[in-house]
Amino acid sequence: MAYISQAPSGSWKAVIRRTGNPTVSKTFRLKTDAEQWARKAEDEIIRGVYISKSHSERTTITKALERYLEEITPSKKSSSQKPETRRAKTVRKHLGKYSLASLSAANVAQYRDM
Repeated sequence: MAYISQAPSGSWKAVIRRTGNPTVSKTFRLKTDAEQWARKAEDEIIRGVYISKSHSERTTITKALERYLEEITPSKKSSSQKPETRRAKTVRKHLGKYSLASLSAANVAQYRDM
């Protein structure tokens, strides 16, 4: 069952608690948005197809690339580290502002065509 409450800041929070599933919540500016999301998410949870996008909505391409360059690139050959860093800089310039959840094939195709 979904529970919708108003925060002191004026935003609306929808919380879904179902036995056998982790608690899911999301904050919205409008109550109607919270209600719509709660209905849709609860339906997906019941059907077993719900996928939480909260992490991918908060992570930008820039953050993902920075983490990749810090954790993965140093373990590669030194001859491939510089080109990889250069490419990442270009991708960050054009696509870095997008979240992982909002990046679409059209965005990537537009970048490719430039």
